[in-house]
Amino acid sequence: MSSYQYSKLVDADIRLLTHLPGQPDSSIKIQIHHAPLRAPPDRPRQQVTLDELRKKIPDGWEAQETVEGRFIFENDELNVTSWSLPDDRVSASLYSTPADETPRILWVDAVCINQADIPERNAQVPRMSDIYRLADRVVVWLGEETSNSKLAVSTLDYLGAQIELTKQGGRLPSPGCDRQDWFRSLTEMPYDEDTWQAIADLVNRAWFGRLWVLQEIQLSNHKAVMQCGIEQISWQRFRRAMVCLESKRNLPQVVIFSKLPRLGVFCLPVEGVNFAILLLRVTHLDCSNPRDKIYGLLGLASPSLLARVQAQYAEPVESVYRDLFLAMTDQMQRLHFEFCSLRTSQARQLPSWVPDFYGDLVELLFRGGRYASGMSCSHATYVAPGSLYVSGIRVGTVKSNKGAYPDDVAKRLAVLHDWKPDDLETGIYPTGESVMDAFATTLGQDQLRDRFPTSAVHPYLDEWKDKLSKLLVTSQDSGEHPDLGAYAYDLRFLTKQAFVTSDGGYFGLAHRDTAPGDIICAILGCSVLVILRPTTVGTFQLKGSCYLHGFSSAEAFLGPLPSPWIIQYKPDSFGAQAPYFFNKDTKEETQEDPRLGKLPPEWEAVQKERTRDDPMLFRWFRNRNNGHTMNSDPRMLPLALYERGVPLEDFQLI
Repeated sequence: MSSYQYSKLVDADIRLLTHLPGQPDSSIKIQIHHAPLRAPPDRPRQQVTLDELRKKIPDGWEAQETVEGRFIFENDELNVTSWSLPDDRVSASLYSTPADETPRILWVDAVCINQADIPERNAQVPRMSDIYRLADRVVVWLGEETSNSKLAVSTLDYLGAQIELTKQGGRLPSPGCDRQDWFRSLTEMPYDEDTWQAIADLVNRAWFGRLWVLQEIQLSNHKAVMQCGIEQISWQRFRRAMVCLESKRNLPQVVIFSKLPRLGVFCLPVEGVNFAILLLRVTHLDCSNPRDKIYGLLGLASPSLLARVQAQYAEPVESVYRDLFLAMTDQMQRLHFEFCSLRTSQARQLPSWVPDFYGDLVELLFRGGRYASGMSCSHATYVAPGSLYVSGIRVGTVKSNKGAYPDDVAKRLAVLHDWKPDDLETGIYPTGESVMDAFATTLGQDQLRDRFPTSAVHPYLDEWKDKLSKLLVTSQDSGEHPDLGAYAYDLRFLTKQAFVTSDGGYFGLAHRDTAPGDIICAILGCSVLVILRPTTVGTFQLKGSCYLHGFSSAEAFLGPLPSPWIIQYKPDSFGAQAPYFFNKDTKEETQEDPRLGKLPPEWEAVQKERTRDDPMLFRWFRNRNNGHTMNSDPRMLPLALYERGVPLEDFQLI
């Protein structure tokens, strides 16, 4: 059969595909034609904003916006949710967008873009976001029906009908639902083994491992559906069901080891999510062209990043990755060295500070110590062809690497015993806390409810210590053989990690290739500690990121937090975990770091909503004299730190 001969696309045209009618067993017949891609007339939108609505609602009620754009009302005292309020004036102010019945025509990227024409791909890839956004409906084809796919679809459809998902990633019971408590993390689901297996089989299908489909579903409207054989489930119900299950504290192993725990990238809203966070979330997704780890996400990028990055398939992969890293640094004024922990098997000629975005950086999804450099901005200078100069401070030197956490489940307990400090039950850590507290926090990479008090998923430190003690102390004393599978969720942060010690008696987790003599550094504008390896000529290779217990809250620059202050995180208006400081005695909460003192008189803090241009951690400050604004604290600028006596150094990374 001869190949289809594409005709050139001109102006604003795209190709569209019409599937001609036929019998189920007959050959597929299609027609391809060109058509201009035009935005339809603006549709009516909500007449009030969420902030305006919250000012109108009666006492006792809280308003939130779902991912579908609907307002939902919650009354904690009455333990109810509703789509409307008992105030007719408020209900009348909400506008419901009418259904659109535009005829459907197919657009399939593999057919409608000439994959052999690189200039066409360069031009069409940036337009894919508009195509998905303007489509009347996106249909996701998961594959043919299997013996248990109908069970999975019906189960998830019913579960999704019980839950509502807010734009901040929160969960609520759906108004009028049958199961009012299913949205809670601690509520166990009444599913048998066959049902759990069916769900695992469905989410393990190939579609959920592809990168390109992410923007397809994230940019779709509320009419998107997922189809498996002849069974369909609305995308909105599916995403609600996935977010609900992912939040559960007790899941069977068949689900824990499925793709489900990593489906948040598909299901959680991406509004307000910057490109670096997107890259971390998709690290496990596949694409055939390494450049598409970048280009396949451009539809979800902010306009300011798109002005810096364009699809160029003829460029070497190394140039694409370097240019993206520098573009993100310029855009957000942050250094994302957390990406540099792994290299793929490909022999790429990359400087050590340029991430290989094609690698699977799964262990970085929960890297602790996200406040390692405080609210500072980056101070980095690129010198071609491959040097990056950065400013920071030495935290310590690696003394030992006690081995990596193995993939083989049968070997994990022995490795944990090798990691265990000799004085686990009696020792005092350099921070003044017990060694047991420090070790337990390290194994969880600080992902504890003590640090994230609004999270029902994370355990409290005391709960985690008790569980860990049974694994590492009680079982050894009694000769028991604990089921390590029961700890799989708690220890998920250890994937591909090595346990390291440093001078001063500190310990933590780092890249498995970390070696004695490597330097642990805190770099301005980088949220995690990094491992640097000195060369013989005074330069440094960046080996990866690191969690060193005792240095997760800018202690390297500012020293420890004074008692009774601690740092905690709670979700902002977009669901991103933002840091604040909590006084355990007075219960005061503030964004002001008690170590920094007052702002200089020429600076003032200003409030801004999170956008896709903002780094994970940011605060906005404005200079009263010249109007200059910055997304970091001026008290963390190099000059201010020098005046505090902080011994900053410049490091040349190669």
